[in-house]
Amino acid sequence: MRLFRKRVFYIGTGVIVAFLVLVFFWFTYLVYFYQSGKEKEVYIPKGTGLKGIAHILRESGVIKDERLFIAYVFLRGKHGGLRAGEYRFLATDSMAKVVEKLVRGEVIIRKITIPEGLNMYEIGELLERKGVLSGKEFVRKARDRELVKDLLGDPSIDSLEGYLFPDTYFYTKGITPEEFIRMMVSRFKQVYTSLKSSSKAVELGDREIVVLASIIEKETAIDSERPLISAVFYNRLRRGMKLQSDPTVIYALGDRFDGNLKKEHLQIKNSYNTYVVSGLPPGPIANPGRESLKAALNPADVDYLYFVADGSGAHHFSSNYKDHLKAVNRYQKQPSQAVD
Repeated sequence: MRLFRKRVFYIGTGVIVAFLVLVFFWFTYLVYFYQSGKEKEVYIPKGTGLKGIAHILRESGVIKDERLFIAYVFLRGKHGGLRAGEYRFLATDSMAKVVEKLVRGEVIIRKITIPEGLNMYEIGELLERKGVLSGKEFVRKARDRELVKDLLGDPSIDSLEGYLFPDTYFYTKGITPEEFIRMMVSRFKQVYTSLKSSSKAVELGDREIVVLASIIEKETAIDSERPLISAVFYNRLRRGMKLQSDPTVIYALGDRFDGNLKKEHLQIKNSYNTYVVSGLPPGPIANPGRESLKAALNPADVDYLYFVADGSGAHHFSSNYKDHLKAVNRYQKQPSQAVD
């Protein structure tokens, strides 16, 4: 009887040991050696708990077993350290590697380039078209008076138009409109502070510089012309002449502009129409880049008062109205498109 009991004990012990060994190898295989076989991009929203993360990963085919994933995370003591975001898991990534990436926050970094000269509505449309965020929410935040005051410190400014610096930005999926806006305004401040520290002593304030830079941005795409156009507007302001800038009229027209600027448009009563009002418009008409800001801070030392498009994308500059009319007759049939 004793011999029988010993045999049963040894057999039972052997079975248990064998089972534990099998469990150990099964666990080791799934954690360290099992691979999905396919590259996957997975997004884990902010606030997702451990169970939610495990479910997303299994549904995406990144891991094979949710419970095993949760157990492994707890064994590693990392149940509170998995980070949200968009991840790229390779076909060869084991569960251990997946957890390592989540702990380190090795999220996918994406980038987008915002061109110079767009207004805040156009930037919002671009960001939505590229799948970055909601364009409507972007504009709403750019017009949020509390956010504007927080970022610019001036309660009289009603939007961030002009301060959304055009540049290439790196971001992660799930970025909010406010986060993106703060990034853009921070970049603007960095660039503007650097430019201002090495600029000429000009008579315009910071807000006026941004407004002027936005007009320069829309008047020309040629960097070498920007200081000349800046000088034209400075000279006209000093003489009390209206700026008569077509881009300000186009901005005033908004959605009503169909691509064809007509004479009657130049007469519309709007605070942004510089054919009607004197001085600068009340705010920027676009978001200027570095070269336009630099030009607004450093106008060329010339006496030009007029310029007209010469048909090549560039402009012809004149110091008096007589010469300007000659240039208009030479380059254009109708002088309404020239600054005069």
